[in-house]
Amino acid sequence: MLSVLALPGGVARAQGDLPDPGASAPTRGLDPAGRLTVLVFLNDKGPFPFLVDTGANASVISSDLVSSLDLPPGRPVNLHGIAGVEQVGTVGVQSVRVGRRERRDISMSIIAGRYLKAPGVLGMDWLGEQGLTLDFVERQMHVGARVPRADQRSVSVPVRLQRSGLSLIDAHIGATRALTFLDTGSTTTVGNAALMDAAAKANLITRDWTDIQLVSLTGQTLSGRLAALKQLTLGKMIMRNVPVVFGPVHTFEYWGLVSEPALLIGVDVLRAFESVTLDYHRGAVHFLLPDASAARSAATS
Repeated sequence: MLSVLALPGGVARAQGDLPDPGASAPTRGLDPAGRLTVLVFLNDKGPFPFLVDTGANASVISSDLVSSLDLPPGRPVNLHGIAGVEQVGTVGVQSVRVGRRERRDISMSIIAGRYLKAPGVLGMDWLGEQGLTLDFVERQMHVGARVPRADQRSVSVPVRLQRSGLSLIDAHIGATRALTFLDTGSTTTVGNAALMDAAAKANLITRDWTDIQLVSLTGQTLSGRLAALKQLTLGKMIMRNVPVVFGPVHTFEYWGLVSEPALLIGVDVLRAFESVTLDYHRGAVHFLLPDASAARSAATS
């Protein structure tokens, strides 16, 4: 279970269960895994519902879509995923367009459609500094940051560090800082071993564990242990009972986040908010808490 409280005041904004996004047919802008999508034109063909992944520095495309578009092959590259490194093929795309925003001459890594479960993913090579807004109420993703609201339901957390193109914000497990980034392409929130150790020392992690397997985009598997952080602080906001999978996730090694506590927040947690905005221009992430008066939920199981 996950609950969200806003500070100051410590008043719970909402509490309960979020509907399982897999329980009903996907709607506009939502894929079967509950991730928001944008409509993408490739070489003026489409549109295709792509994910936008703020944890990926390169864009990928499904092998099925490559076959239908007859895209020219490129040089193989090493693709870094949660379970390790794997060499994959690439294709060149002359034009990648979302609305009026277009980038040209982008190389995309090819992933088997059965693992990707989407026509493709736009990474930071396409998004750049444009920013991104995840609107979970309207079930839409907007390229470009929206101006943050100035009310009690809006919480802004400053970006503290830029590392290899990754925007990191500060979270705290008790008194311990944890470098945190939002991964809009991940269905699961994961933490590294240093974070697990810090949470255990502070008695802020549940003792009940569940062994699970994570599957990477390339089909590689990784064993992990699911537990809950009793308390996670982001700016003036406290999140309680946050589900986290702990394991030797290669993503942390790739980004140089092994020796210090680090957390990757996936869509399973982001869905607890009405919207989340990655505002690169202002150097902040804006969270819009659910409206308790509308009886919306800020909890997920």
